Amino acid sequence: MWEVDKSKHEPGLVLHTAGWPMDTHTYGGSFVYHIVDNDQPLVVVGYVVALDYKNPYLNPYKEFQRFKTHPKIRPLFENGKRIGYGARALNEGGYQA
Repeated sequence: MWEVDKSKHEPGLVLHTAGWPMDTHTYGGSFVYHIVDNDQPLVVVGYVVALDYKNPYLNPYKEFQRFKTHPKIRPLFENGKRIGYGARALNEGGYQA
């Protein structure tokens, strides 16, 4: 979760992406939600990578960092402040879902 500049905030905007920076064989995507809390413009951002990826060297955290460098995403965080973070592993299917 990030505090962002009001000029870059669009209350209620929901953005979902698929693909980049993943390769064509790895399922992944992102979410970016513009919310307001006590008149403070906030952005909740996350990146999802399916756990069935084949590349043993793939690092979902690093892919998330790379995602934030995209020319359409990066400006959102300029002069912003990260105020919270977290990570989760979620089962998508199979015995443990």
